[in-house]
This record gives sequence, C-alpha cells and structure tokens, in this order.
Amino acid sequence: MIINQLMELYKGKFYTSIERTDYTDVLEAIALCVNMVTEEVRDSFIHEGYVNSRPSYEFSNQFFFILDKEYRITDTCVEIEKFIGFYRKELLGRDFGSLLSVKAKHDWKVLKSIINNSSNDNFPIRLSFLSSNKLLVHLNCAVFIINSTNPALDGSIVVSAFDLVHSNRKYEKENLERVKSQTFNIRKERPNKVVLQYPDVDIIRAVGEHIRNNLKQELPSLVEIAHRFGTNEFKLKQGFKELYGLTVFQFLKEERLKEAFILVAHMDFPLKEIAEKVGFKNATHFSREFKRRYGFRPKELRSSNSDM
Repeated sequence: MIINQLMELYKGKFYTSIERTDYTDVLEAIALCVNMVTEEVRDSFIHEGYVNSRPSYEFSNQFFFILDKEYRITDTCVEIEKFIGFYRKELLGRDFGSLLSVKAKHDWKVLKSIINNSSNDNFPIRLSFLSSNKLLVHLNCAVFIINSTNPALDGSIVVSAFDLVHSNRKYEKENLERVKSQTFNIRKERPNKVVLQYPDVDIIRAVGEHIRNNLKQELPSLVEIAHRFGTNEFKLKQGFKELYGLTVFQFLKEERLKEAFILVAHMDFPLKEIAEKVGFKNATHFSREFKRRYGFRPKELRSSNSDM
C-alpha cells in the first residue's frame, strides 16, 4: 500500500492516503510519514495558488452515485474508475457503505439516520472512500434526495463528490478586461489586492490555529489580532478571504460549529453546556446557527444517534 500511495502522489493525486491501523510496527510508522508528506505537498500546492495570483481554483464535481432507498448503488459515472479504481459495472447493486473507510462508515451511518428523520433534502458530508488498491480517497460530498413524479426515481439518493481544481477563468477574465480597456481607451482604477507571500501564509495559518484553540473566547479587534501576530489589519482581512474563503469572524463561527457537531454527536454533555464550550452566548442562538449550517438542529442529531 505504501508503494501504491507513492505512485498516486507521483500522479498528483494529493487527496489520497493510507488507512491507519492499531499496529505500532515499522510499516505503520512509514505509512504515517507518507501520509504527512502527502498532506504537506497538498497544502503547499494549494497555497502556491494564493502566492501566484494568476491561476485560480474552484470546486469541481468529480463523480456521483445514485442510490435506491436501501442505499444500494443503482447508477454511477464512468469517471469513477479514475478516482477509486472500480469499474462502473462492478459497483451496480453494491451497498454504498462498503466503499467507505471504517470512520467514514460510521459517519455515513449517522447521516442515514438523519436523512430518515429529517425533512431536508440535501446534506453536506466529507467521506473517505477505500479504493481498489486499499488507499483512502478523501472528498467533500453533497447528498441529495430526489423528489420526482417518476415512481422509479422518487426517494432515490444522489451522492455527489467534489474537489478543489485549478481554473484559468480568473486569468482569462483579467485579460478580457485589459483588452477591452485598451480597445475603448477606458481607464479603471485597480482595486487594492493583497498577494500572500509565504511568511504571510504562515501568519494567517497561525491566526487560524489560535482561533481553533480558543473557540470559547471572544475575538479581540482585528487590529489587535494583526499586531499580535506581526501583520496589519488589511493583510489579515484580505489574507483570510484568500486562504480560507471566509472573514475572520465567519471562520470563528464555522470552527465553533464543527467542534459543536463532534460534541453533540459523540458526547453526552447537555446542549446548553456544549453551546458555552464552543463560545455561543446561549443555547437558542447555538441551535439556530447549527440548523443554518447543517440543515438540522442539535437535538435532532442527538436523537438520531440515540436511536442507533
């Protein structure tokens, strides 16, 4: 599996990794090192896009599955072989959960319970697929419930996977605007834009880690945060938007809700206490933001877990 992972890395597939075991032998240590290298290469690849302002990145659909009401695969696309190594015909009729890692199977089981007890028709989830050569393929997914007048399709489930890919659209748009400006002699003021250098990326990541480690604390002013970490307010604000796609305060709320999801799903703390632990002022505000983010309330998630 280690050789397989190195080959995938060589091909540029940075979203794969080796599934960990409970062993403490040399092979497990090597597997850990290879996974760490893969993560570092992936992070460097993405950050390079922020340092070099020409290329841009966007989310692109990678493949999809259509499942019946028993969560068995009724259809998929031919591109599936490129990502997890299975031919389309091999997967038809197979239980979708059998393609997932041990941890992802548990997350999928929780989501199925939520789907069965929720009125929503779409759910985000990050899943790790187990490829034909026993490597993990980590992808963000969206799960949709089909509402159709066709009885054969109504109630079916679509699992769509997407990933971050390179795009030249931004560069092309800049060129088009430049040509138009020169052709019609139109002069426009260029908006202020920050270009992150490697030290800036390190600072923004350090601020992000500080926020993750102090979710219960209220954020000081952006000026104070910037000075504390050796940058300025403009670079902090623009850098966060470039690196995370969120403002500093949006990032804080997102991290609070991620931590809250884990505590609600796997711990027995009262919901009011969880709200306080992750920095929400009261349980009502917490419940409202949780539903806005995940499509269901904390008590619905806990109730679905208790029924399992």
